Amino acid sequence: MLLKHKHIQVMFWVCASVVLILSIIPGSVTISHSIEHLDKFGHFAAFFLLSILLLFSYKLTKPLLTTAMLMALFGFSIELLHLYVPRRFFSMYDFAADLLGVAVAIIIYQIFCTKFNNS
Repeated sequence: MLLKHKHIQVMFWVCASVVLILSIIPGSVTISHSIEHLDKFGHFAAFFLLSILLLFSYKLTKPLLTTAMLMALFGFSIELLHLYVPRRFFSMYDFAADLLGVAVAIIIYQIFCTKFNNS
């Protein structure tokens, strides 16, 4: 069964909400901080998933640019928000991991669209 656009849109907004909620929870020393770079993988994975869901859920006129801009704005906003959340810190490395997730999602989306548009 193929997912309808409305279902993917709901998944996008649920995931975006979860990312935002997790971002406003005060930080603590957790397993993700004790294993080197696991935190960055989490940022990459979250923004990869959000970008894929956004690309497939809305009929955007410029999907690649719009997704890149919206996800970059969301990631940077979260990092700015961390300035006001106890035991959270603004991190350009986290933001870079977010952007890498977005970039990989866009590349995979382009490959997917090219493959299925040419067949």
